[in-house]
Order: sequence, then C-alpha cells, then structure tokens
Amino acid sequence: MVQQLSLFGSIDDDGYDLLISTLTTISGNPPLLYNSLCTVWKPNSSYDVENVNFRNQLVEPNRIKLSKEVPFSYLIDEAMMDRPLNFKLLKSFTKDNISLDYAMTRNILHNRSPQMINVSNNNDEEKSGSEQPGNTVNDSGKNSDIRDVDMDASSVLSNESCSPWSLQISDIPAAGNNRSVSMQTIAETIILSSSGKDSSISSLMSGLGYVFEFQYLTIGVKFFMKHGLILELQKIWQIEEAENSQITSGGFLIKAYINVSRGTDIDRINYTETVLLNLKKELQGYIELSVPDRQSMDPRVAHGNIII
Repeated sequence: MVQQLSLFGSIDDDGYDLLISTLTTISGNPPLLYNSLCTVWKPNSSYDVENVNFRNQLVEPNRIKLSKEVPFSYLIDEAMMDRPLNFKLLKSFTKDNISLDYAMTRNILHNRSPQMINVSNNNDEEKSGSEQPGNTVNDSGKNSDIRDVDMDASSVLSNESCSPWSLQISDIPAAGNNRSVSMQTIAETIILSSSGKDSSISSLMSGLGYVFEFQYLTIGVKFFMKHGLILELQKIWQIEEAENSQITSGGFLIKAYINVSRGTDIDRINYTETVLLNLKKELQGYIELSVPDRQSMDPRVAHGNIII
C-alpha cells in the first residue's frame, strides 16, 4: 500500500514534440512507450453483502481496477508497421478508432488469444531481418538502450499477451481545500496466474464476487525522473461494444506522481510534495499542473465511473 502524490495537466497535440524535448532535457532520460488495458469491476449486485468491517464500521463497496500491457501488435495498423516503437509512434494515435476492439478485449479477459490478421506476409524477410546486426544485441549490451527506446514494430508481433494482471484498489483522495497536490491511498498487487478449469481473469473476478463494468485503453510515454518522480503523457480510449471513442481527442493527459511507501512517513510526504511543486513551478507558463477534483477519482460504487 502506498500514498500516491500527484498533479495533473493537459497539452494539445501540436505541443507534443516540444514537450518531449523539454522533459528529456529536464530528466536526462528518453521517454519510454507503454500501453495499458484497464478494466474496472464492481461488486455483483446478486450477492447480499453486509458492508461492515471487522470493527462493525460501515464500509462503502469499492471498484477494483485490473490492468495489463498488451502487445503493440494489437494496437497498430498496417500503416504503422514500418515505424519504430518509440515516442514518435504516439503521435500516430490521433483518431477515435483503435485496432483493439471490444471482441479482442473479451478474448483477453477470458484467456483466449485474439484473432488477428498477420500484417507481415514475408517470413523470409523477417528471418533475414532478424539476422541483421542492427536488430540484435551483442554480448557487450551496447544496443540494449536503443532496443528499449527504439524498436521495430514488426519484430515484436505476437498474438499472446503474456504480461501479468495488476490488481489495484484505491481510496478517494484526501480532502482539503488548501491541498497543493492530490494524495491518494492505493493498494496494488500482481496476479501471476489463476487455477481451475478454464481459468481466466474473468472467472477469478467472478469467484471474488465482482462483475465487469467498463474498460479503457491507455497509450502513452513516461519519463523516470529524479527523486522517484514519474511523469506520463497519455491518450485514453473508452473501449465499448458499440464503438471506441478517444476521451483525450485533440490532446494528451499529463500525470506527474510519486509513490510514498509509508503513509506515516510525514517527512517523506512533505519532501515529495516539494518535488512536485518544484516541477509545477519549472513548467509554469507552459503546462499548468493542478489538483483534480477528488470526486472524479472516487472509486466507490455509489459514485460515477472513473478513468484516472
């Protein structure tokens, strides 16, 4: 369980290149491309659950968020195949439509491999390409950084989503009109596997008494900065059965955050708050980082859907 201190902001699509250049200079590190399929689950209303804890205190039921990385082969189209998997690829995801659709996500939740069209038709070219020195990492590891930041999309095509699920339960951010940063308690764990016949993450959540509510996809880049500060630029799509819609159309959501391992470590929390406020001051006039409405981050079932 951690205390996550954060600030949020936004930027237009046109300002992406300049922001990447600025943050690379500040952090001294290149951005890393990532994606996350996030599914949100709520308690099954068919069960009659007494919402009290062991101290006989009333507890409001919370949503659970499950997220995992999916192969970029699920997300890119044929026009993107020749582009390297780095921060420049994120500029291509400007449309509402995304290759990952509702049927594919259902297959992932039920541990079935999504049916895809193999956009690479020449196996001989793939084999010869994999033998080129530029696509391999030598024993000295000199190319390891390049492969992490700048990878050929065609070299990582896969129909298997092998990354584990991350299970997250959070509380509503702390109240207070004079708060300089948002502070939220988050408990998180990793689900490596589930047992039983036809096991899947969906059957696991059903056994826990939860049902699927909604899902969204995040594609973005992140910077790892000093003092444990992580800054993310992301685009978000709501994945629905009828159609996909980009929530961040025309821009990017910016999130800067630091996790503090102990909520009782007041000195560390104060120091972390100072780090975030210094970043806010450094970017002031270019990006306005602020504290979001805590109600928009409320995971309790009695409140509306959350996508943060």
